[in-house]
Amino acid sequence: MDEQHRLHEAGDGGDNWGGTSLEGQEHIADSTIGGATGDDYERRDLGSADDRRAVLTTVEKSVAEGKPVPVDVKGEDGAHAMVIIGQEGGMLQVYNPWGTTTWVSENDFINGHLDKAASKGLNDAYSVYLPD
Repeated sequence: MDEQHRLHEAGDGGDNWGGTSLEGQEHIADSTIGGATGDDYERRDLGSADDRRAVLTTVEKSVAEGKPVPVDVKGEDGAHAMVIIGQEGGMLQVYNPWGTTTWVSENDFINGHLDKAASKGLNDAYSVYLPD
């Protein structure tokens, strides 16, 4: 819990857990993940299933190289950040900082069903942070 709070504050989320900014999340990806991998991360906005389909190969390549890919999801209940940490046989392994790791299908990622890794209502992947 302390680490979650530290990252939340580092991402401009403040003490009230009101949500980090997109720029703050990019800073977290750069400093925390990029600090370990030596990569600079860039946000890629995903406005549709076609956008998610187009970025999938890059996501798979990144995690195959040991470079986790942060992903933002949104829905009726707000927004949340998770991290794609693996890929195997048409499935993506998603780490949720709420304390779970879940396998979801690539089709779930493309078609806005990531609530299987978060919670009902937080389903639509609207941005990823990719190493360049």
